[in-house]
Amino acid sequence: MSVLTEVPPPQRYTDFSERGAFNAWMRAAMIVAAILFVVALLLCFIFRPGSGAPAKTADAGDQHEAKSAQQEAPAPDLFNPVRPAPAAFPPDSNMPRGKESLNAGAIDLKTFNEKRDLIRFEDKRVWFNSDAKTRDDKEDDHLIHRAMEVPLKRLVNLVEKKKGKLKIHDAYRHTDKNTIHTTVSLHCEGRAIDLTAENISLSDLAKLTWQAGFDFVLYEKPKRSGEHIHASVKRLPDAPSAAK
Repeated sequence: MSVLTEVPPPQRYTDFSERGAFNAWMRAAMIVAAILFVVALLLCFIFRPGSGAPAKTADAGDQHEAKSAQQEAPAPDLFNPVRPAPAAFPPDSNMPRGKESLNAGAIDLKTFNEKRDLIRFEDKRVWFNSDAKTRDDKEDDHLIHRAMEVPLKRLVNLVEKKKGKLKIHDAYRHTDKNTIHTTVSLHCEGRAIDLTAENISLSDLAKLTWQAGFDFVLYEKPKRSGEHIHASVKRLPDAPSAAK
């Protein structure tokens, strides 16, 4: 007890100007700052990104939500036009205005991959030129770029509503077998297609093709072959799949 009685009582100051008051307050401030600094470090260590179970759970939850949102994306409408019909669509005209390469994108065979980008299009309501040919040229008008699947399916339905039958004359053409189109034709990527129809005029077919969602539509009147509708689409890495 005698030792405790010998400890001097803590000094108390009522004014900052008193002798020794500044040193005492500075020591107190430094102690408080040190405590806050240590607490802040502990909080940063506990809740730093990527550490601990809570962060992993949040990441897993975000991935699940993103995957669910992707799975719940509505299927494209394959039965109704996506654009209004133009007032007229005469021969040797196209929509939209301008070159095909500016509206549907130029050909790029360096990035094109047959196995990844091409799909086989089947529909009993459609006439395919390659199915009707008797010569052995090994062309297959069922092969199209996957970005064309949705607008083509929509066009088949729109033509059927008009009591017509869609006819596909040219679709994908491998560069080694391309004897009709130019070397920069989008047919070489499967992004272009040549069409006619039974019981529907080419002008009306051009309108329906535009309404179906193709990115470029041309009412073509070539000198060496018959009149037809040439249509093409942009290259879409994430092109949606049509409902089966």
